[in-house]
Amino acid sequence: MKNMKVYRLVPIVFLTLFLTTCSKETENLSRSTYYVAFEILGDNPVIVQVGEEYVDAGAIATLQGQDVTDAMVVKSNVNDNAMGMYRVEYSHVNTDGLESRAIRDVIVCNPNVTADLSGTWNVSEDSYRLVIASGAETNYGGDDYTVRITRLAPGFFAVSDFLAGWYTVLNPNVGARVAMSGYFSMNEDNTINVLSSYIEYWGVGLDFLNNGIYDPDSEPDVEIIQWEAGFGAALGSPYGFNVSLTKEK
Repeated sequence: MKNMKVYRLVPIVFLTLFLTTCSKETENLSRSTYYVAFEILGDNPVIVQVGEEYVDAGAIATLQGQDVTDAMVVKSNVNDNAMGMYRVEYSHVNTDGLESRAIRDVIVCNPNVTADLSGTWNVSEDSYRLVIASGAETNYGGDDYTVRITRLAPGFFAVSDFLAGWYTVLNPNVGARVAMSGYFSMNEDNTINVLSSYIEYWGVGLDFLNNGIYDPDSEPDVEIIQWEAGFGAALGSPYGFNVSLTKEK
């Protein structure tokens, strides 16, 4: 068995880590029902190094003070050979057929990626939105447009808006609900890959993210990030967003 290294995550506002759901409606029950309580052991979220075996620390399930861990179902999609965000799900169904769940998030990171892209990035005015059907381009960027990036683990980052403020600036009353937030990984060659994305207002993610690259050296005093993002196909209006971000060194 390979040795496993576990990295502790700095305190951040992260994902919702615990969930409790009902798989059946309860309004027709004429008596009380009890749900399983979970104690997730170890870190949550947990960060491990790519290529090293991930061994889950497990969880303890109790129902009315009784240990029912043996009846707990564990599902995992963790691939410790690929950078990404994964989940381990613990669940239990009580005697009324109602399900309880708890979630552990697992980040698989690459410790060889040492660059930290954290900070507020400015959106260059040569960024543009492309109407894919017509080919029409509209430039945007400048003082009102920024993107926040946070390093969560080596080579693993959270981004406030893959669309670089296009909808948030145009719709200030809606704000973050029209931002395409998500996560991306950066490889050792500084290329960028999207891991997940979601825009709350429409309930969909990116169609694609291509040609993502971090360039720390092309300008003497400025770092540059670029990508091409696609959005809107599921809504019947596909757009492309050519995004260029800059930050002073």
